[in-house]
Amino acid sequence: MIRDPNWPVGLLASAYWPSHDPQKLTMAICVGYFEQNDQPESAAVSVGGFIAPKTRWRLFEERWPRTLRGEGLAAFNGQDFVDRTGEFAIGWSDDEARRTRLMATLSRLVAQHVLRGFSCSMDLEDYGAVNQERRLAEDVSGPYGVCAAVVMQAIQRWMAEHQPDDLTLCVFEDGEIDHREIRRILTAEGVDRGEPAQIWPRQWTDERGRRRFLRPLEACDLLLPGCKSGLSDRLSQRSDWEHERIDRNRLLRICETLGVARRRASCSREMA
Repeated sequence: MIRDPNWPVGLLASAYWPSHDPQKLTMAICVGYFEQNDQPESAAVSVGGFIAPKTRWRLFEERWPRTLRGEGLAAFNGQDFVDRTGEFAIGWSDDEARRTRLMATLSRLVAQHVLRGFSCSMDLEDYGAVNQERRLAEDVSGPYGVCAAVVMQAIQRWMAEHQPDDLTLCVFEDGEIDHREIRRILTAEGVDRGEPAQIWPRQWTDERGRRRFLRPLEACDLLLPGCKSGLSDRLSQRSDWEHERIDRNRLLRICETLGVARRRASCSREMA
């Protein structure tokens, strides 16, 4: 098996080195995902991830690919694991014992290296209702960006209470998200400090044709409900898990604070 190189998390924080102690530089790594139940109208979007000092992430990114190689895997994709596709199509699909063992091993590995886990969820029905009334998608953000900003706010709040001397960097998986959207929502929530969010893909091909992997983003896939990793329960048992849910009223407050315009159809209905 070709061992494609990791993209060291230390490089993401290189702008802050050597002026900051690596032990005092905390990095939050997060991904966004959908939660689909039996009822389509109950679908939700979530953003979840973990925080750890830069030094712990460096240890993690050495052990994670080694563990995957032991199972014949080049990378971990949570959706492929749930759907039994990709690297999990052959030799994994019907081997429940192997699947359970992998989840237990990866969950334990992540729990050993992170300080705390965070997640934020929002019903797409609530987002759609507010977006139908206000220009939420155009003037503020999509669902991913809203949840990402709330997670970032929770991380900053926890860090201020528990490790106020540390610098915190937040990294989100690339997708329908923009760092300016996150900043806009944070401003509406009264947060006017902090380093700007970074947006990165989980893997890409470099100029030499090598695949690069940002391993902590793979670890966040363990939070997908279908993986059944039990990681959030594991962190909850040691009081290191925080979950928040955004309701329709909070979305409306964000719109009011930012002065988001009503849609013309909505205005017409009120005048009728």
